[in-house]
Amino acid sequence: MITDLEIRKDGKDISQISDYKPSDDAKEVTQMVMNHFSLANQIHTKPYFEFNDMSLIQRMSKNQRSWNIWQEPDSANPDEQWKSNAVRPIVRNRAISIAAHLTSKIQYPKVFAQNDQDEEDKDASCVMRDLMEYVGQQSEYERTYLYAVISALVNPAVIVHSEYREIYRDVKRKDDKGKITKEKILDEELSGFRDTIVPLDELYIGNIYEHNIQKQPFLIWRKVVDYTEIQPKYQDNPNWKYIKPGLQILFDEETASFYEEYDDDLEDRLVEEVVYWNRHMDLKLVFVNGVLMTSHDEPNPRIDKKYPFAKTGYELFDEGKFFYYMSLANKMSKDEEIINTLYRMVIDGTFLKIMPPMALFGNEEISSDVVMPGKVTQFQDATQMTEIGNNGDLNSGINVLNKVEDSANESSQAPRQMGQDGKGQKTAFEVSQLEQNAMVNLGLFGQMIGYLVRDLGELKIGDICQYMTLGEVTELTNESGMLKFSRVILPNKKIDGKIKTKVIDFNGNFKSDMSDKEYEKKSFALLEKEGLDSDKQIYEVNPEFFINLKYKVYVEPGMINPKSENVTKALMLEEYDRAVANPLADQENVYRDLLLGAYEETKDDPDKYINKGGGMNLQSAITGNRPSPVNAVNQAEKNNVQ
Repeated sequence: MITDLEIRKDGKDISQISDYKPSDDAKEVTQMVMNHFSLANQIHTKPYFEFNDMSLIQRMSKNQRSWNIWQEPDSANPDEQWKSNAVRPIVRNRAISIAAHLTSKIQYPKVFAQNDQDEEDKDASCVMRDLMEYVGQQSEYERTYLYAVISALVNPAVIVHSEYREIYRDVKRKDDKGKITKEKILDEELSGFRDTIVPLDELYIGNIYEHNIQKQPFLIWRKVVDYTEIQPKYQDNPNWKYIKPGLQILFDEETASFYEEYDDDLEDRLVEEVVYWNRHMDLKLVFVNGVLMTSHDEPNPRIDKKYPFAKTGYELFDEGKFFYYMSLANKMSKDEEIINTLYRMVIDGTFLKIMPPMALFGNEEISSDVVMPGKVTQFQDATQMTEIGNNGDLNSGINVLNKVEDSANESSQAPRQMGQDGKGQKTAFEVSQLEQNAMVNLGLFGQMIGYLVRDLGELKIGDICQYMTLGEVTELTNESGMLKFSRVILPNKKIDGKIKTKVIDFNGNFKSDMSDKEYEKKSFALLEKEGLDSDKQIYEVNPEFFINLKYKVYVEPGMINPKSENVTKALMLEEYDRAVANPLADQENVYRDLLLGAYEETKDDPDKYINKGGGMNLQSAITGNRPSPVNAVNQAEKNNVQ
C-alpha cells in the first residue's frame, strides 16, 4: 500500500490504470490508511534509545540470532580460517529453562460474575469458566500459552490475536451414479475460536509511547499470504475480481486514481492483506492488494469494541510508557557477546598451546610431514625449527569467562534451577536462597504473563457472549421461526468428587425472573432429565440474562511456583491421617479427595474404589500402623531438593 508508482522521466506514470474505481468515501479512507501506514512504518524503522539505538526490526533480528544460535560464516581468508567462530547457546538455554518452569503449570483465567443488583452469581461464573475451557480447547490455548512465553523471552513483546470466524470452502461430492456436484461447507480447520501469535514486524502501531494496546489510536496488521489461502475468506466479495497474485492496486492522491503494478516481492503467487482498526472512529477496514474489501465505514464487529489483541513482555523498560519490553535476549546480549568472545579466545589459545606455530632458521625447505611422531629427519645445513613462544594465560581467560557467566545467571536463571548441578558444595541454606531468588525472578515474569492471560480472557468472554449465545432460525417439528441455541458438552469433569459429563444448554424459552415455585419446578425437570445416579449434569442457561451480567477476569497468584507432586502428596496424606479420626469430618469425601486423590492412579475416578454396598464401617476399617506424616513430608522435600 505504500509502494511508490513508477514515473517516467517526463513526469508521467507508466503504471496501468486499474478497473477498480471505488467511491469517493472509499478513496478518502484509503488515503487515510496509507498516511497512517507511512507513520507506523517510520515507528518500525526508527532507532530508539530503549533498543540501544536500534530500530524495532534491528532489535528483533539481533534477538532472533541469539535465540537461533546464529554463527558467523567461516572467513574467506586462509590465514584466518583456523580461528574458532563457535558460540555458546546462552540465550536459548536460559529461555528454554524459564519457559519450562513457567509452563509446567498453565495459567488459566478465572471469572467472577456479577448481576445488576451488584451480587455475585456463582452459577454464571461456573458456566462462563466451563465455556472458556471449551473455547480454550478449540483454540489450542495450551499451545498458544507455550509459544507466547517463548516469544516474550526472545522478542520485544508478544502479541496474541483472538477472534471467532466462520470460513466456508467449496468441496466436491460424488453421488451413487458418479455425478459430481459442488457444495459449500464450513472449513473446520479455519473456523471457530482461533488464537494467533502476531509477528511484531507485521503489526504496526500508531504511538510507541502508549503502553496499553487498547489505547492505541490505530493498529494495522499487514500479512503476505498465499493466494489460495486467502481466497476462501473473500471470494464472495464483489471486489474479489480485482485481486490477482502479485498485482498491487496503488492509489495516487494527486490524480485520485488507482493503478495496477506488479510487485516482484509477491512472486506472482502471494497477496497482501492489510487489516486496519481505528479506536476513535470505530473502524475495521480490510484491504487486499490495495483493494478495499469492506464498506468504507465498516465498524469494529466486536460488541465490546476492543481491539482483538492482547500483549505482554519479559520486563518493562520504564514505568509503563514505552509500548515494547526488554526481552531476555536483549537483557543478556552484552554478557553473551563477552562470553562468546572469551570462549573463542580460549579455544584459539588452546589450539596454539597444543600445536604452536614454528619458526624455521636456515636455507632448507621443510614440509609439514616433518612433524610426525617417531619421524627422523636429517638436515644438510644448520637448519633448525623453533617453537614461537606463546605466553597467553588461558586460566585468566577461563576465570573471566566464569565471572561473566555468573553475571548472566543474575540476568536470567542459575544453572541449579535449569537442572544442572552447580559447581562446588552448597549448604541447604544457600540452595534455598538460590531457589528463592530464582522464584522471585520467575514470579515477576509470571505476573507479566498473567496480564496476558487476563487480557486474553476478557477477549474470550466478549467472543463467547457475542457468538455462543446467539440462536439460529431453523425448522423444528415443521414449525418455522424457531430458534435453535448452541449446546456445549464437556466430558470428564470432576463434580462433587465424581467424574461426570457437563452439558450447558442455552435455552431462550424460560424466564430469567422465575418465581421460587417455577424455579423449583424447573430444577426437578432438570433432575429428571439427568436421571438418577447419572454421570451427566445439565445447566440450562438463559442467553439474554447470561450476556447481560458483568464479568471480571482475574488470575490466581501462586501459579508460577507450585508445590512438587511429592510434597503435595505427602501433605494430602498428612491431612487425611488427621481428618479421618475427627468425628466432624465427612469421611467419604475425606477418603475420596485426600486419600484416593493423592494418587495418580485413583484420583481421576475415585468412585469405583468406594464400597457402595455398606460393608465394613469406614471408621473401624482405619486401623494398623501408618508411616509418620512428618517423616513423609521431610522425605518428599529431601527428594525434591535432590
